[in-house]
Amino acid sequence: MKAYGHAAGLAKRAGFEMVMIHGGHGWLINQFLSPLFNHRSDSYGGSLENRVRFAVEVLQSVRAAVGPFFPIEFRMSGAEFTEGGYGLEEGIQIAQAIEAYADIIHVSAGTYQKTFGITHPSMFEAHGRNVYLAAEIKKHVSKPVATIGGLTDPAMMEDIIASGKADIVYMARQLLADPETPQKIMEGRDADIVHCLRCFTCMAERAATATRRCTVNPLIGRELDGTEIQPAPVKKKVLVAGAGPGGLYAAYTAARRGHQVVLCEKESEVGGILKSEQAIPFKREMYELGKTYERLARQAGVEIRLNTEVTPAYAAKENPQALIIAAGSRPLVPPIKGLDGDNVIIVNQYYKEKAKVGNHVIVFGGGLAGCECAIHLGQEGKEVELIEMRPALAPDANVRHRPLLLAQIEKYVHVHTQYKGLEVTPEGVLCEDPQGQRVLVPGDTVICALGQRSRTDVVEALQDSAPFVRVIGDAAKVSTITNAVYWGYWAALDI
Repeated sequence: MKAYGHAAGLAKRAGFEMVMIHGGHGWLINQFLSPLFNHRSDSYGGSLENRVRFAVEVLQSVRAAVGPFFPIEFRMSGAEFTEGGYGLEEGIQIAQAIEAYADIIHVSAGTYQKTFGITHPSMFEAHGRNVYLAAEIKKHVSKPVATIGGLTDPAMMEDIIASGKADIVYMARQLLADPETPQKIMEGRDADIVHCLRCFTCMAERAATATRRCTVNPLIGRELDGTEIQPAPVKKKVLVAGAGPGGLYAAYTAARRGHQVVLCEKESEVGGILKSEQAIPFKREMYELGKTYERLARQAGVEIRLNTEVTPAYAAKENPQALIIAAGSRPLVPPIKGLDGDNVIIVNQYYKEKAKVGNHVIVFGGGLAGCECAIHLGQEGKEVELIEMRPALAPDANVRHRPLLLAQIEKYVHVHTQYKGLEVTPEGVLCEDPQGQRVLVPGDTVICALGQRSRTDVVEALQDSAPFVRVIGDAAKVSTITNAVYWGYWAALDI
């Protein structure tokens, strides 16, 4: 307890104006509060009164160190959502027990050890799924109550305050995605907000390297590297081929540096592969990301030309001083008999051909895209079969997202791993099972999700079309939205 007080006292002396004591999420104080962790038989274990004792003594120690007019916030899990943990009823009692010693009661949820995807709501959870905990606790305490948990929409946050569900709303991942979110809200620029995708790139990077990374914001964690956008000393004409996430961000960044930027997209809408996400509700933020990047690029001065393909002749006519090739990838469709049949839909085209999908669906390919499509179809009530030649599903998913993804797969999908697809028929997909036997996986519709292949033909045709050329995103190597955005950003800084 003394250590908490000592640290809080140092914070005050350093000029901080409040402190938050973390009593949730499976950390030390929560381990005393929770019957899941606390098996003590002394005065700190057993009854709720005993389990809350450590938290109270910590708060008393902090108060003694900072004095009476220094705000103390106590963060707690309103419920733990796991067998053996406490529920909302005990969460209310915990809030009441610590209320006299804290100025703000900050209500989060869950525990890292068991419910990571609830503590940090994943894309499979509703936005604001933990707000009800704060709303209920607020009815039983007199101190201000704060809420948090996947909040990205200003209208939702305004409603939480206006309806009295909480007194304060917090954002965490959203401020990694767009640190200017509060200022944009204040200025009425809601449409300019870059929304968190809830993809867990940030958490996965922290687990791997103890640093931060964000799919949609390449500056996070690198603010002191001297990579902030500076005006280019020589203004150039920049041509960007392809308006996927990488091309859009490259164009946006180059324009902010003062270059004359022309962004060409051969289709009638920007977004590239992001367009395919619009039919999957839990991934819609990825589709909307393309729209947000487009808006920011136009505001920065980018000229966007739709229905315009960059060919060598077109590049020669435009005569750019710099060319960024962001032509993306195309679906990988191997020469498997029947894969061109009327009952087959390429996963990238699902949003256009959703009406063709029957009630018994086979997703052919168990990478990240196939798994997420399979989950969506299962959530829609369809019977879903998932065929994957490898022994494990979604090896391309990050370490934080993948366990949550697999839990959804278990809930909604029949899985056939180590099944090699041999032929697509009107009755399903004929496969070779792990024992070498031929078996038919039945289904009336097949979603082909066998991966992507870089548009190397476009790259080869354009690579000598300007003095400065960069190839980014899937055009260079089939990868992630994160890499496309980062490569686009760095390419624009290099011009």
